[in-house]
Amino acid sequence: MILSHAHCHVFDHPKLLLSLSSHFKLDRSSVQVYLQFLLFDYSFTSYQASIHSKYRLPLQSVDVSRCDHVTSQGLASLIDGHSFLQKLYAADSLHEIGQDFLSKLVTLKATLAVLRLDGFEVSSSLLSAIGEGCTNLVEIGLSKCNGVTDEGISSLVACCSYLRTIDLTCCNLVTNNSLDSIADNCKLLECLRLESCSSINEKGLERIASCCPNLKEIDLTDCGVNDEALHHLAKCSELLILKLGLSSSISDKGLGFISSKCGKLIELDLYRCSSITDDGLAALANGCKKIKLLNLCYCNKITDSGLSHLGALEELTNLELRCLVRITGIGISSVVTGCKSLVELDLKRCYSVDDSGLWALARYALNLRQLTISYCQVTGLGLCHLLSSLRCLQDVKMVHLSWVSIEGFEMALRAACGRLKKLKILSGLKTVLSPDLLQLLQACGCRIRWVNKPLVYKDAI
Repeated sequence: MILSHAHCHVFDHPKLLLSLSSHFKLDRSSVQVYLQFLLFDYSFTSYQASIHSKYRLPLQSVDVSRCDHVTSQGLASLIDGHSFLQKLYAADSLHEIGQDFLSKLVTLKATLAVLRLDGFEVSSSLLSAIGEGCTNLVEIGLSKCNGVTDEGISSLVACCSYLRTIDLTCCNLVTNNSLDSIADNCKLLECLRLESCSSINEKGLERIASCCPNLKEIDLTDCGVNDEALHHLAKCSELLILKLGLSSSISDKGLGFISSKCGKLIELDLYRCSSITDDGLAALANGCKKIKLLNLCYCNKITDSGLSHLGALEELTNLELRCLVRITGIGISSVVTGCKSLVELDLKRCYSVDDSGLWALARYALNLRQLTISYCQVTGLGLCHLLSSLRCLQDVKMVHLSWVSIEGFEMALRAACGRLKKLKILSGLKTVLSPDLLQLLQACGCRIRWVNKPLVYKDAI
């Protein structure tokens, strides 16, 4: 059984819970029962947890993430006696772990594989106790936990050699010493999330790359890594997901290292990697042809020449090009003629993209479902042709299309009626678009998000 109370909000009905408990008590032969409450409140309580414990539901997975009213004692009561529990998600629920909960947690030593404690207050002694008590963990989540230090990580991983996923997002006290400990003990590591861990560098990543050959995902967003770090990570030939956002020290040279050795890469995030140029994209397109998701937002040195290389990425489905002020419709045409699988495209603040780009999308991007063209210099004619041509398009964001008239918006939206499910548009248009058009959009199931934003042109910084 999987019991999920994540994001629970109005679940404060003990009688209902007793009824459900009684029902599943009679159904113990079904060990794979899947139970998930569709809840909308944050008030799953310790009392209700004790009811679950009393009626001994055969739990395998418990999720109380973001349930504000769960206490350490209540969660301890919930897992008490469930010796087959494999997964426990308690992110952003308890502020700290009590001894009662910890004592019950260690009774799951033989089975517990996944433990998410994101947002908790932790200590080195606590992490040591978890390591000693939960030696079969394959995933540990400590994202945004206060108190995570090198000492704590060292104690944890010394006992948890089976770990495959370690999330240390925003644990800004960890240094290369933590990476050394992980490299020494977690040889099966596949996923390492280190976003905003600014005290690590290429030396620690060298150890990870050398000792963890199965690494498939690493998040180094806002870690300040450089080309030398990428040189080491290129040893990880199984790498599938690489996130390097906000790394201004990374250049085409580093991207070349990755492109030459990581041919299995399917997701690459280069958000605000401002030193990347067209040459880096050429190397990427030549070596990483399996990429499906690519984020190039605010990489402001990229031009149409760079986009021409991306046309070789035939499996590309998601492309983010926000605020690439040097690209035009020519570059967009180069992309979509080759990337026929494109599903999502972000062109917000690509100020030089005009109708020629929309015409290319209308002709070649036939699978496109989500598009952002806010602040682009397109006209009503181009917009109408686009929305009438793309039969799969469901989600469009088009704020501050200054060259599109009221009549242009009317024609374009009527052409897309029946297909659009989400629309983001300026609130000023609410009073000038015809009421029957708005009623028609609503009747067709389109949710309109009206926004009130001043027209401000931003530089690509």
